[in-house]
Amino acid sequence: MRHFFGIEDEEFIRGDVPMTKKEIRMVVMNAARVEEDSVVLDVGAGTGSISIEAAIAAPKGHVYAIERFEKATDLIRQNQEKFGVKNLTIIEAKAPEGMEDLSELDAVIIGGSAGGMGTIMDEATRLLKVGGRLVVTAVTMETGYTILKELKGRPYTYEGFQMQVSRFRKAGPYHLLNPLSPIFIVTAVKQEA
Repeated sequence: MRHFFGIEDEEFIRGDVPMTKKEIRMVVMNAARVEEDSVVLDVGAGTGSISIEAAIAAPKGHVYAIERFEKATDLIRQNQEKFGVKNLTIIEAKAPEGMEDLSELDAVIIGGSAGGMGTIMDEATRLLKVGGRLVVTAVTMETGYTILKELKGRPYTYEGFQMQVSRFRKAGPYHLLNPLSPIFIVTAVKQEA
C-alpha cells in the first residue's frame, strides 16, 4: 500500500520541542526515498515527526531515532504510541554516540547535530550502504555552510536548495501568508569509495 507523507502538524504531541513542519517533512521524506523495507536513522529527532513518518512508510524496515534531550525522547515515545509504530527504536544520546552499534542503513536524516556535524557524517558515511541517501536540513546559514564543507572529500554526489514555506491564514474575507523559517535541504547519495 502506498503511503503519502505529510501528517498534519497538529496530530503530533509536541510540547516545546522543535518539530520539522509538514511541508518540510514531505520534501525530506521524498528525498530520503524511504521504501517499505528501509532501515533509516533520524539524528536530532526532536518530537519524532520524521521518525514516525519513516516508520509508517517502512513497515518491513526499521527506524532509529537519536535524540539527546529526555523531554524530547519522552515526546517521541508518546508519538510512537499514538501512531501505533512498532518498528522504531529510540536512542537517548548525543550523536554520534548511539550510532556505533547500528548496522547498514538505507537512509540517514540529520535534523540536528549540536555542533558535531563532522563526526556524525563520519559515522553516517560508515553506516550508509552504497546508494544510500543522506538528507541534512539546516535552519542557520552556519549549519548550511558546515554541511557543504563536511561533504567535500566524502564519497557522495549531492545537491541542495533553500526552501521557504508560507501558509495561508484567513483574515476576514481575505487570505494572508504566514511565513515559516527558511530551511536548507541537502541530499547526498553515497558512491563507491
